Formats: sequence, structure tokens, C-alpha cells
Amino acid sequence: MQYLAEIHPKANLQKISKELEVLGSFDGYDIPDSPMGIPSILPISLALIIRQRSDSKRIIINQRLLDVNELFVNSLSLTAKAFNLEIAFTKGDKPKVGKEVGYLSSQEAVNIAKRYDVRSGMMVSLRKSREEIIARLESNADFLLGLHFSLKNLDNLDISRIIPYVIIKTEKNKELLSQLNQPTFSESELPQLITDLRERGISTILLSSPKDLDFFTRFSKSF
Repeated sequence: MQYLAEIHPKANLQKISKELEVLGSFDGYDIPDSPMGIPSILPISLALIIRQRSDSKRIIINQRLLDVNELFVNSLSLTAKAFNLEIAFTKGDKPKVGKEVGYLSSQEAVNIAKRYDVRSGMMVSLRKSREEIIARLESNADFLLGLHFSLKNLDNLDISRIIPYVIIKTEKNKELLSQLNQPTFSESELPQLITDLRERGISTILLSSPKDLDFFTRFSKSF
């Protein structure tokens, strides 16, 4: 199974270096784009730092579509192609600064990226109606990041392209995660969860443990 770690861009390069050292055993990374519409360092900046360190790591940069137009998506696709990056498109939360710009759908953005031969995907909320989920699964996306993930939500679906987004709750981040509207899993549940996902045919999972880098250290030692 391929293990991806969610890593957030930071302005402090020393902190970035520390995180990359801790996450060095992972197969790759997913880099969010301005979560909750709050300004942050651009995902592409962290992606290029990682690429300088490794030619082989899988790197998925997220791209909010509320903020950009076709020109930007074309330019981002050219950049992704040049540095062997993948792109996961999402509508994104309403920006906290400025006005919404985007009018591209995730499918339209995927189509642009694929014209440049860039592996690209989109989000799929697994708590949506079955019809909405199947519509995403029938798209030409190379992969789908499965939000609001639970094993039950995978039943009777073609899961070959789904990358479950697994949020891990620890003592350090449990208060923070209690404010999020996403399912979480404890560390003790994770080994069995991975076994269940592997048996279902899932080949890649994305692990997130906000505000607890130590979790990834413990995970790296056990898997």
C-alpha cells in the first residue's frame, strides 16, 4: 500500500525541513491550498522544495478553483508537468480575503490538466448521495480524494481510484479535531483500518494528523 502524508505549507523554512525529515519514509505528500479560505503559502512552493530533495516522491498539490481562471490552471498544469507533480482540484471554501473569481468546475480543470498529460484528480465527499458520488467516479479524473471517509461509505462503489482521506485523532489534536465536521480515527484503530482497506483493494491512503507531527514519527516506526 502507498502511504501519503498531508503536509501544510509554512513560511518558516526550518519547520518545513523538520517536517520533511519526519515524513521522509512516506511514499509521497498531499499539500492543501489555503484551507478554509485563509491566505497561506502556495502549495507549489512546498512541492518544489520537496522535488529538489527527491525525484521519486509522489506529490499532489491541491488547487482551489474559486480563486483562479483558465489561464492560471493552464500555467499550473505546465508547471506540474515540468516538475512531475499531480494536481487535485477543489472548489474550496469562500475566501476570507477578496472576492470569488472561479467559475471552473473541478471536471473542467481536470480536463485542462490532462491536456498537458498531468495526472489530476478531484475531491469526492463520501457522505454525498450515491448519485453524486457515482457521477464523480464516472469522470475522467485519475484519482479522487475521498473526504468524509468511513469504511461503510465505500460499500458497493468502484473504489479503484479513491484515495481515502484518513484523519487521525491524538491526545495532542483531539480538541482541534472536535471542531471539524469530518470523521476521525484513533491511532489504535489505524492498523485494523489499514488491513480492512487493503482487503477491499485500496492501494493508496492519505493520512492527516493536524498539529501533531509526532504521530507521523510513531507511524513511520510501526509500518
